[in-house]
Amino acid sequence: MSEDVERLLDGWGAPAPRPGFADRVLERVDAGASARPAVSRWAPARTFALGGVVGGLLVGAAATLRPEPTAPAPVSAAGRIHLQVPDVVEVVGEPGSQVQWRRRADGGVVVEVMQGAAWVRRMRSGRELEIVAGGEAQELAGVCGRVAVTRNFLSVDVTTDDVDCERVEAAIIEARAELPGGGSR
Repeated sequence: MSEDVERLLDGWGAPAPRPGFADRVLERVDAGASARPAVSRWAPARTFALGGVVGGLLVGAAATLRPEPTAPAPVSAAGRIHLQVPDVVEVVGEPGSQVQWRRRADGGVVVEVMQGAAWVRRMRSGRELEIVAGGEAQELAGVCGRVAVTRNFLSVDVTTDDVDCERVEAAIIEARAELPGGGSR
């Protein structure tokens, strides 16, 4: 420092501290030191935890409010179901059965029996028709057959039988008679 500044500061004297002043200050600091840092140390952690819980609840609520993609619902009815794909297959589901069909990329048809029993009449033989029951492809040896799917608590039972086409034709005629206009669903 310059000599002028030192000369000015020398005139400012500080009184001598009272005896025991430093000890009293240290006692106060030690007494208050244990309570305050614990509170201030956990406050950010509580705020962060509360924010995480609220954020998780908001994400969960947003996920449940978002509409689910709609998949084609299987055809199900109290009466018989009649599905017809011209020149490929005719299917009659018994009352209460669930049956659906879709076209494959190669133009073939997949008929899925999800529950109940269905009578199947194949119009042509070949790879154009695939029958799925219980999640697995089923083979019909003949032109006509019956596929039944029974769902239990822990199992799915599938029965595939080749039957006389007259029985399938009778089921088709009955199903058409039940439908308005003799059409198919």
